[in-house]
Amino acid sequence: MNTLVIFVRWIFSNISKILLVLLLTVVFVVLLFPLGDLNDLISTQVSNLTQKLVYFQFDNMRLNPLTTTLTIENATVDSPIVTNLNIDSISLSPALSNLWRKPGGTLTVNGILKGDVLVEVSPSGNKSKVELSASNFSLKELRETASLPLPMSGNLNVSSQGLADLTFTEQPEMDLSVVINNFEMPSGNINTQQMGALSVPMVQFDKVELKGKLSAGKFQIENGKLGSSRNEFYGDVRGEMSLSFRIENNRLIPVFGPYSLSLDLKATPDFQQRATLFLSFLDGYKVPGSSPANYKITISAQSILGDVPNFSPNR
Repeated sequence: MNTLVIFVRWIFSNISKILLVLLLTVVFVVLLFPLGDLNDLISTQVSNLTQKLVYFQFDNMRLNPLTTTLTIENATVDSPIVTNLNIDSISLSPALSNLWRKPGGTLTVNGILKGDVLVEVSPSGNKSKVELSASNFSLKELRETASLPLPMSGNLNVSSQGLADLTFTEQPEMDLSVVINNFEMPSGNINTQQMGALSVPMVQFDKVELKGKLSAGKFQIENGKLGSSRNEFYGDVRGEMSLSFRIENNRLIPVFGPYSLSLDLKATPDFQQRATLFLSFLDGYKVPGSSPANYKITISAQSILGDVPNFSPNR
């Protein structure tokens, strides 16, 4: 008993020294620990968790203890979908007040495809509220990184908000808005899996807008605009597509199903003159006597991947 009393007195008499040692320990772990040296370890873990499909590397990692923000700088991602995707910085700020209930926080990605991404997650009942915004993505950078067949350019902006079960045992309920400014696709031949080589003229849209809702495994396009009357070729698009998500091998997998899109397109005389071959493919869907020329088409298939689409008049 005397030994215990002496030990307690010693702790109180040296409390300032003990606190100083603890503070210095925290400073060393948080501020002085060489987080950047974890590059190889993290890269190996990401590769293992994704069945060696994703390779992730970075130059530096730092932690801000005041905001509990972890930042990774100069990162590179390689996968079957994207090659040599460069990212200036990735910052993760967990919401400490919500950790006892559900994960939450903020993810910021700067310098990805020449744009930025902000994702905010917070608990909402038995699900999570998700808000996402992506700004100034370069379609040219996206095409080169993802090896897309379309030689397109423009600036892509995306915003979305809604509720999601982060385990994806239930499908998310999200609103989605997509805006592309100054879209341009030069003339040339495009190789498509379903229809072979397709010759297309130069297409320019001052703005492309798609607004819709993801619900119950379907994405409904409620309002879609392809350019405006200021362009030589423009129109409206509506329809729906089966789209769901599942977790497989620690990866989020999108699953595409049947789709049906209704297009209401218009072409000026100048566009008709230089796009004769392309528009001849649409002659069967032209509204008689329309000026400018009006094409109404429904495109549908059982899958966006692999299936040859069906074309039918949309009256």
